Formats: sequence, C-alpha cells, structure tokens
Amino acid sequence: MVTEQDNPALRIQQQRNLKNQISELADQDEAELIIRESSPRTRYSTIYAMRDGEPLRVPVKLIAATLEKRDRKTGQYLFTASKEEAPEYKLGEVKCFLHPESEDRKVLDEIGVAAICESGHLANGYSKRIHGLHRHKQEWAMFQEHVAERKEYEISDRAERQLQATLKLAEAAAKSSKAG
Repeated sequence: MVTEQDNPALRIQQQRNLKNQISELADQDEAELIIRESSPRTRYSTIYAMRDGEPLRVPVKLIAATLEKRDRKTGQYLFTASKEEAPEYKLGEVKCFLHPESEDRKVLDEIGVAAICESGHLANGYSKRIHGLHRHKQEWAMFQEHVAERKEYEISDRAERQLQATLKLAEAAAKSSKAG
C-alpha cells in the first residue's frame, strides 16, 4: 500500500477532496481556503485516468490542476491518485513504427531512418499515428512521405501496365480485322 508520504499525488487528491467538503459547508461570504504543498519531495508523481486506468507521470506542480479536471458531460473527476479507484489498465499491443520489432522497420531501414522507440504497447493504430506525430515528428514525416511516394509509384505503374495491355488488345484486334 502506498503511503501518503510516498505519493504526493495522493496528498494533493486528499487536499482536493477536503476543499470540496469545506466548500460545501462554507457560506459564500467566507474567504476561500487555499491548501498548497510548499515543498514536494519528488518532481513527478503517478496519477491514473478514470476513463481507462492508464497511469500517467505528472510533474508535482501540475498535479493539483490535473486532479481538478472534470468530464464536461458527467461532472466526474477525470483523474485519481489512487490506483484502486481507477479501472484496471490494459496495455495495448500495437508497436510504435520505430520499434525494433515493428512491421514498418524494414521500410525505415530502406529509407535510412535509424531512430528507435521502445513503445510497444500503444492502444491501436490511431494511437500509433498520434504517437508518431507528436513524439517522432521528423521520422514520421519521412515515413509518410515515403509511403505516399510508393503509392504514387504503384498507381502510375498500374496505369502503365493497363495502357500496355490495352495497346496489345487493340493491336491484336487490328490484326484480326485485317486478316478477315
């Protein structure tokens, strides 16, 4: 069990909950109560998303603001410091396109992208794309440009083959009409 001293996020969440309880009891004419951690022991702490239980490392100075965020539709808090309050987090199985075992690695090696990323548990293809866009901007741009060029080449090659096949058919039709 994580103690209050070991987890600054838990302390900040308890402060948030205490402020909520106090504000429910206090008259509106009374001054606002401010509770602030003045000397955090660590620079980062882990909180958990209430949507899917994903653990997130957040700078301690941002934890209070992050824990205050609420869902616009339901009004429920989006994050908690207590792992037990959050749903069980399940890792994804999609690998970053720069992962050594990624299906895209062969193409990246062809175009000379040597960068490596160890992210191997992304949720889905959409997460993979967003991860690439935000974490590996230049490599993602190179990869996407290569993919677009390859598709363009394949389309033009297919059109050329169709043209050649059409010309052969026309030539064969012309020969048969002359012979007949």
